[in-house]
Amino acid sequence: MKHTHSCSLLVASILIFCTAVALHATTLAQLSLEQLTSAATVIARARCTGSESRWRDGEIWTVTSFRAEEIWKGNLPWEFEVWILGGRSGSVTSYVPGTPHFQPGEETVLFLEPARSGTLSITAWDEGTFRVRRDPLTDEVRVTQDTASLPTFDSIARRFRASSIRDWPLEKLKTRVQAATAGGADQRRKE
Repeated sequence: MKHTHSCSLLVASILIFCTAVALHATTLAQLSLEQLTSAATVIARARCTGSESRWRDGEIWTVTSFRAEEIWKGNLPWEFEVWILGGRSGSVTSYVPGTPHFQPGEETVLFLEPARSGTLSITAWDEGTFRVRRDPLTDEVRVTQDTASLPTFDSIARRFRASSIRDWPLEKLKTRVQAATAGGADQRRKE
């Protein structure tokens, strides 16, 4: 009897643990470019000019400085800072999955929004970050979303697939963002 009771407790404990793990597991859906454009208050092509880590409210933040090359949506000073949770301060490192990191001189397209603290943040972190590069063979400027290497779950097809933007011409991204911005303005006028 004692053995049966112990086995029952073990099985119950395992079930509770598995249920708890399943409840904490999260699958996020990738935002479409239109959703990302709608969520961002500012969209800019910008160049990183530097970054540093700072303590704020008991957390380490990486504050990255940018110079805007073009502003595709909203208003933004030509020199601006983006605050991203995590970083390194002395011997303490705070790593937050899904946050982008930048190198001085690197060119990006950023989808931005104000944070509650009044600072500027990147919309959906890695999803709102596009790396700009010049193709050495064609000299064409191309962009790839930071999430391009991560598969996302397609709830309709019930499978994982790559759904991020990979190796698009910069002008294609700009045209799609401008169309989504204009479409959002048209929709707001109808409401």
